[in-house]
Parts: sequence; structure tokens; C-alpha cells
Amino acid sequence: MDLRREKRYSIAVLGRYRKGTGMGFNVAIKDLSEYGCQFSDLVGRVQKGNAITIRIGSIGPLAAQVKWIDKRNVGIEFEQPLYPSVLDHIIAEGGRNEARGRKPVPEMENHVPTRTS
Repeated sequence: MDLRREKRYSIAVLGRYRKGTGMGFNVAIKDLSEYGCQFSDLVGRVQKGNAITIRIGSIGPLAAQVKWIDKRNVGIEFEQPLYPSVLDHIIAEGGRNEARGRKPVPEMENHVPTRTS
């Protein structure tokens, strides 16, 4: 039984995070909800509790906090929940296995990522 407060969506979207005004690092975002997301961080420069900003595809920067780290996977919580229209836009950019109750989004094909700062 899943006790999470929100639906989660499996996505494949490129993102970029940074701590403070430091250097940004590219990440592969793979799980999204209106309250946060999960990404793979090959660099491993964040720690639980860090405040970061993140871009998800063309959206952001969004203020967030690192909630957990498991090997190279990082879970963050957004400072403010995503608006439903923003969540829908991100899913449309990179959705692949949406939770029930949402309109299906076609598989990403020949996706060229948007450059973010």
C-alpha cells in the first residue's frame, strides 16, 4: 500500500540543480509529483537538508530541499507545490508512465533538451 500524499509520475526529463550561487549540475529527473521529484546525481554534491534550486526541463528555477539520498538517487521537496498546469506541462515534456487518472502522454521521441541556466 502506497501511503504517499500525492500521485507520482514516471518521467524522463533533463534538469539542472545548483546550491546557492554555485555551479549547476545536470541531472536526469525520473520521478515527479506536485510536491517534489527524484533525480539521479552522478556528481553526488548534495547532502540531506541542502537547499537547492532546480530546473526541470524548461521550468524553473524552483526552490527545493534535499529530503533523502540513496546511493546516486536524490529525493527533493519543492518549497512550493507545482501548479497543476505546470505539472501537466512537465509530464507532457517527458512523461512515459503516468499515474492513473491523468491523460496519457505519448512516449518521448527525438527529444532535444532545452538548455537551462
